[in-house]
Amino acid sequence: MAEPFHCDFAGRLFMSHLGNHLINAADFHSNDRGFGMLYLNSIGKTWVLSRLAVEMTEMPRAYERFSVETWVESAMRFFTNRNFRISSPDSEKIYGYGRSVWAMIDVATRQPVDFF
Repeated sequence: MAEPFHCDFAGRLFMSHLGNHLINAADFHSNDRGFGMLYLNSIGKTWVLSRLAVEMTEMPRAYERFSVETWVESAMRFFTNRNFRISSPDSEKIYGYGRSVWAMIDVATRQPVDFF
C-alpha cells in the first residue's frame, strides 16, 4: 500500500519508496529460488545493483494498494537483468515497468563473480 507518509504533497508515492519495494521484491524472489542474499552472504558473496531504470505512467496514490512483479530476463557471465511490473493487485491497472542490472561480487575481494 502507498502509505500516506511515503507520498508527496499531491498524494503520490515517492519514487524512492517505490525503489525500496522493487529491491524488496528482487530480494524475496531470489531468496525463494535459493540464490538470495541469505545464501550468498553465507558463502562470502553478495548482489550489487548496477543499474535501475523505472518508467511510470503514474504513481500509486496514498492508500492505494499496488503489486510488484519481478522476473529474471537473462543471466550473463557477470551480470543479470531483472525486470519489474508495477500494477494494481488485480493487474487491471499498470502503473509502470522497471529494469535492473545486478552483479554478484565476492565480499572479500570486491571482484565480480562469474555465474557460470
